[in-house]
Amino acid sequence: MRALAGVAVSLSVALVACGPEKEKEYTGAEPSQGTAADAARFAPLVRLAKGETLEPMDATHFIERSALRFDHDGMCRDEGPVADPADPRRLGSAENPYQHADIEPGKASSKPVSCPGHGERWRTSTEVGGGFYLDPPKEVRKGEGTEAPVYWEYHKHKTDPARGAYVYWFFYAYNNLLGGNRHEGDWERVAVQLRDGKPEAMTFAKHGGDPCSVKWSDLDPQGGHPTVYSARGSHGSYPTKGYHRVKTTLDRTSEGAEWHTWDNIRPVKGQPWWGYAGWWGSQQHVSGFNGPMGPYPKRLLPGIFTNDSCGPADKKPTDPPKDQPTDQPTDQPTDQPTGQPTDQAAPRTKEGAIRRYEEYLHAVGREDIKTVCEVAGPAAKQAEDQGFGPCTSTFLITFQMISPTQKQALRTATVDPRKVVVRTPDKFDIPAAAVRASVTFSESEIGTSTLEYLKDNWYITD
Repeated sequence: MRALAGVAVSLSVALVACGPEKEKEYTGAEPSQGTAADAARFAPLVRLAKGETLEPMDATHFIERSALRFDHDGMCRDEGPVADPADPRRLGSAENPYQHADIEPGKASSKPVSCPGHGERWRTSTEVGGGFYLDPPKEVRKGEGTEAPVYWEYHKHKTDPARGAYVYWFFYAYNNLLGGNRHEGDWERVAVQLRDGKPEAMTFAKHGGDPCSVKWSDLDPQGGHPTVYSARGSHGSYPTKGYHRVKTTLDRTSEGAEWHTWDNIRPVKGQPWWGYAGWWGSQQHVSGFNGPMGPYPKRLLPGIFTNDSCGPADKKPTDPPKDQPTDQPTDQPTDQPTGQPTDQAAPRTKEGAIRRYEEYLHAVGREDIKTVCEVAGPAAKQAEDQGFGPCTSTFLITFQMISPTQKQALRTATVDPRKVVVRTPDKFDIPAAAVRASVTFSESEIGTSTLEYLKDNWYITD
């Protein structure tokens, strides 16, 4: 992993140096601006997809059904929750938030060696990145329906006082993008751009991509309310129905149930949990599988006032992915990609770790970027935090550096269990010498990978 990731990271640095990315404009909410009347006036008509089983939900009810836990950067999990259930008002309280001691590397712990003990630094639930996350029971995933509230906030343009925008936040208890990501808690948003108080465009943001916009005149608003199409399972927001490309998979929108958001619209600032800056869902430490952050004080959003056009829907694929959504309602994938987290824990054994690493090697040989980035998620996240590109970019470059003969060998590679180094019951080192394949791989080519047991599965952490 270290050698493969090193090649990818080095090349990513070189590519970034070739030209800067387009600078994004970030804006924050102005609680004193905007009015409830105008927020309701421009609120969208959301069309859920046909067969949608993961419906909108009141965020306060989600909190009241969830336990509040503390995450130690994937290194270990506390045995008990911080609170069960969580209190929405205390969650966002500036005077009396929830608190928890952070970990301190090297500190003695009664848990396995991989779990450091607690130090003297205390984190709060109102601290961005403080470590808190909401852990809901599975039965809340279905949501509550189209009577759920929508939350709004007002943003001002940085340089043009004539321009403003109402941002609308939609909350769902679960996100299920087939072949893309699955996580608890799902915050989606759109924005209506205004000039001199009149709507001129609508901004769409989904799945971490760059926001795009559609002119108001092209939206054909019904009674002043623009239509937003919500993709089935993932809830990505789009201006049109049909198929929409999302990296290596597809979103699909259609004309299902209507959600009249103006019937139950609430200011974000007035919510009992306003102030909470933690995660809305458990942290798998795998890109695309972590519970997201929601709206919180002073959060900056990119591209609210973008002029980049969203463009039309994609053509219906003639050979859709095997995990493409069908018209049959479901809240689970019908053909889950290899390696994707499931509700069943992987074997917490040496054999389980070896099987997981073999899965990773086979995925590298097939250039299966989804499985590679899922298994190597924690290690790839460390590189990204250091300023390098995301896993989906760096490993695409790595694939180009591996010869066809080596790729073919990796597709059937196995691991010699006698050469696996046991560091702790939950941590194993697998050197290049342990890889058995039709060609020999050196340490400089694929390196040594460290696998750790985190959140019911094995992941490459170094």
